[in-house]
Amino acid sequence: MRPIYTFLICIFLVAQLGMAQATPETKSAASEKTASSSDSANATGPTAFVQFAGNNFNMATVGTWDFDLGYKFNAHVSADIGLPLYSVRTPFSIIGTADWRYTTIIGAPYLDVRYDTKHNGTNITTILTGAGGFNMVKTFSNGRMTADWFNHFDHPYQVGNYDVLFTPFLNFGGGTGTVDRQVMPRPYEMARPYETLGTIGNGEVGADFTIMKHYKLGGSAYGLAPAGKQKIYSRIVSPDSLLGGDGHHNRYWDQYFETGGQLVNTTGGGPSRIARDNGYSMWLEVTKFKSLSVEVGYNRSVHYDYGSAFIMLRYNLTGILRSLTTGE
Repeated sequence: MRPIYTFLICIFLVAQLGMAQATPETKSAASEKTASSSDSANATGPTAFVQFAGNNFNMATVGTWDFDLGYKFNAHVSADIGLPLYSVRTPFSIIGTADWRYTTIIGAPYLDVRYDTKHNGTNITTILTGAGGFNMVKTFSNGRMTADWFNHFDHPYQVGNYDVLFTPFLNFGGGTGTVDRQVMPRPYEMARPYETLGTIGNGEVGADFTIMKHYKLGGSAYGLAPAGKQKIYSRIVSPDSLLGGDGHHNRYWDQYFETGGQLVNTTGGGPSRIARDNGYSMWLEVTKFKSLSVEVGYNRSVHYDYGSAFIMLRYNLTGILRSLTTGE
């Protein structure tokens, strides 16, 4: 898969050298994710959205509902608090007469603080997120407080005289474990079948085309780089069951609920390689509907050797919330 990584890095660098002739005044990709279709969403005040994201692959289906409330303090600073709810379908049923097991349980509540700015036509966003699962059995989480720092850079370019924007982007960050980032979510990290605990870095490079303002077609390559001892907590193997998959292709999260120590036991931590991942994503996002955005895509994990179909629906409640609280 190395050619796709080389290609994506090249398009990012070429674009910076002036591939297009003009840089339009556009919203950042980050702003598009959380702003309402109404002008009031760009002003200071409360914000809100509800979001569903799902990943379906040959081993299981993981779905995430997220309920988010936030506040935009000024043009640069905003904050969000939210609570995700996970629904999982797996083939590891503890009932002999059932082919599938269905589980629905809350995830780790989160709080994030975000800063947006612009420099020489480049949109910059940085997000600091803290999530606390507290109990790895009663929540879909690693049972610990987890912190994540995410950084996003993008630069839009007008494509000739067409109603098309070409936007290369670069994302990178790190944390004390993997976090399903609900603000500026990425296909490879949303509704994943596992969660990790341990120092881990993440990076993504890619680009998208925005056509007629409402259709966005994009692709990216990503990587997760763990450091030090790691633990993995499965979302598809239940803690109350010994049933699991075969763990092929380094998929420890397909074999055990908790992987650590000498790969299996729950003390200490396992080698960093158990949390490593890399792959690529492709997606199509449609924002032509009022307050509703729809994204469908495909994610391929090269390290774990599996592909998944991705869908995300987000309904922005900012306009409704502000009409009730401030009369806008």
